[in-house]
Amino acid sequence: GLLAWYASPYLRLRTEVVVTEYQAYRDNNASTSAGMRLEFWRKSLNFFSEAPILGHGTGSTRTLFERDAAGKSGVAAEVIGNPHNQTLNVAVQWGSIGVIVLYAMWFIHWRLFIGRKTLMSWLGLVAVTENILSSLFNSHLFDFAEGWMYVLTVGIAGGMLLRGSAGLKERGD
Repeated sequence: GLLAWYASPYLRLRTEVVVTEYQAYRDNNASTSAGMRLEFWRKSLNFFSEAPILGHGTGSTRTLFERDAAGKSGVAAEVIGNPHNQTLNVAVQWGSIGVIVLYAMWFIHWRLFIGRKTLMSWLGLVAVTENILSSLFNSHLFDFAEGWMYVLTVGIAGGMLLRGSAGLKERGD
């Protein structure tokens, strides 16, 4: 992290912008990118708390945001169908059960690739780790291109690893 901080002027600039945007949101209810994201997350946590076990159902996010925005102005009136966080997106729709399934999927995929010293394991590990980290700020699994990139990368890399493992067992190596 320290290396990235000192090596990337863009990272430092983006961090400063986020801080400035947050202050504008907090002090003036300004419609900033950081403020909107925080508002989406706050509302999503409230929706999750209303139905913590099973959630509100598939596709319910936009309806919940529309209901909550009624009679409000500024950032609070924003209506979206994606809270820009994979865990919250799953939690709102499918509750704790969905979140457990999401994290179990990531864990199983991650375990498939960890500790192996091949190109395919490295590619798979990078794909899973990147997806987990970037899902803090986006819902990549529900986005078309990003979701399919994850499926294809993990599927191909995992399939090649498992095929290679099965081949070794079949030959008795």
